[in-house]
Amino acid sequence: MTFTRKRLAANEKPEYVAKRAGQPTHYKPEYCELVIQYMGTGKSLTAFAGSIGESRRVIYEWIEHHPEFAEAVERAQAARIVPWEDKLMTAEKGSEAACTIFALKNCDPHEWREVRYASFEHDVNINSLSDDQLAAIALGRRAPEVGAIDVQYNRLMERPKLYQEPKRQVRSPRNR
Repeated sequence: MTFTRKRLAANEKPEYVAKRAGQPTHYKPEYCELVIQYMGTGKSLTAFAGSIGESRRVIYEWIEHHPEFAEAVERAQAARIVPWEDKLMTAEKGSEAACTIFALKNCDPHEWREVRYASFEHDVNINSLSDDQLAAIALGRRAPEVGAIDVQYNRLMERPKLYQEPKRQVRSPRNR
């Protein structure tokens, strides 16, 4: 015998379902194009949220629940870089260029991150080293005899650092 239900359960009633769902969303499909246009002027996603009277949390919920909006936000983030790069190309003052680069580093840190380079110059003939010196190098030690193997390195915007002999500890006869 099959049981058929004649009444809805309390949690299935329309008035209960509406309350359970939380506040109604103000999402509109036209926000997809609007976010691209707005961020295309160089402004942030948070600024877009403020311009339509929503919070950042609501915008992130829309991104999570509306795939078309999530895609539009990705396109908007790419469009956001265009006016900043245009401004950098037309900057006439160093301070203006520096401010624009700062903004670009924050807008798109993947492409505008600070890159540091290091170059190493070795001026050592390996055939002239003693076995002790080679062993010290292999063990990562800096024995006084290894001082002949100074490495000069240059970092971006730094002066080369010179090798300084490590200070020897003088042992008194009592400590031996």
